[in-house]
Amino acid sequence: MPRSIIKSMRPSSFAIPFTLLPLLTGCLDRAPAEKAAATASADQAMVDDAKAFGIYQWNKDSTYQAGLESEINALGTSPTYAMYFVDKDMGFPKDIIHYNAERNIKTVLSQELESYSHRDDFHVLDSILAGRWDGYFRRFAKEARASHQTIYYRFGYEMNGDWMAWGEQPDKFTKAWKRAWRIFHEEKAGNVKWVFSANVIWDDRTVKADIVPYYPGDKYVDVVGLDGYNFGDTHSRNHKWKSFRDVFQASLDGLKEHFPGKPLWITEIGCAEGPGKAQWIQDFFSHFNADKDVRVFVWFNEDKQYAGEPNWRFDSDKDSAEKFRSWAIANNSITYFSLPANEEESRGSGMESGAAVRL
Repeated sequence: MPRSIIKSMRPSSFAIPFTLLPLLTGCLDRAPAEKAAATASADQAMVDDAKAFGIYQWNKDSTYQAGLESEINALGTSPTYAMYFVDKDMGFPKDIIHYNAERNIKTVLSQELESYSHRDDFHVLDSILAGRWDGYFRRFAKEARASHQTIYYRFGYEMNGDWMAWGEQPDKFTKAWKRAWRIFHEEKAGNVKWVFSANVIWDDRTVKADIVPYYPGDKYVDVVGLDGYNFGDTHSRNHKWKSFRDVFQASLDGLKEHFPGKPLWITEIGCAEGPGKAQWIQDFFSHFNADKDVRVFVWFNEDKQYAGEPNWRFDSDKDSAEKFRSWAIANNSITYFSLPANEEESRGSGMESGAAVRL
């Protein structure tokens, strides 16, 4: 996304899906610790193997809960992931992590390498390398570890674009990444999964020349992702309506070639309004379902017209909303882990938590 545009950011019924009955039955006679471990392992296996989606959720803490509930109601199901942006002024958003975890939603934290109060600090990577961010990273790592939740940490996203203060500086970026990673490692924050999230390539750029140089190495990366958008025909003279394939395919092919052992996500995606938006969404879902290598996508679900961008929301028009909602309900197998059971129902079912829920 262009640097000039800042990204701000009840269970109704309980049903155990047929495919989970053998798992649950096998857990009933085990000791509580064994049962919890087995259930967690089975749940994680489903998350790892299944197609799943997430949404970007507005960052304002005071309205986060109501906003996320509103998104779930619009979707007709719960996302597996929710994305939240943080910067140096904010610290670790433990309340957001806790709120998401209660609903079995995993949090993707997008780390902006600057302070909201000091925008456009184009020397930020020098500051990190000089150790002036060490205290922030160490506190963040300690609180992340204490959360006991799996957190996907999208450090310095879109680093290959010139719209970021930390952009287009591959040598400094990789060194800053490694410095931060080592601090998290020292603090034993192994529950933090590091997400390398580049922007899709454009014009005559290539993955080899314009993404690979920013990659810090397999040891330091858990997930590889891409951000990409169809800006449509009316945003600016530099943009035109592009299909999903036009936006993403060359970049996806390149990441598969250069990082074949890493889970591959689409970490940000959106489509501008227009008469072809519903079909664009349907086309994207067809590609996503067919591509065995792309496991997760995160839809940037915000109307950014106030900031000079398109309306990215999936429900910006009725047809688009129906396409997205239908896919989410039909294909999101993690729906069954959307919200936690209350204590009484958990005890009655023999489950520790995370009972299967339909919204």
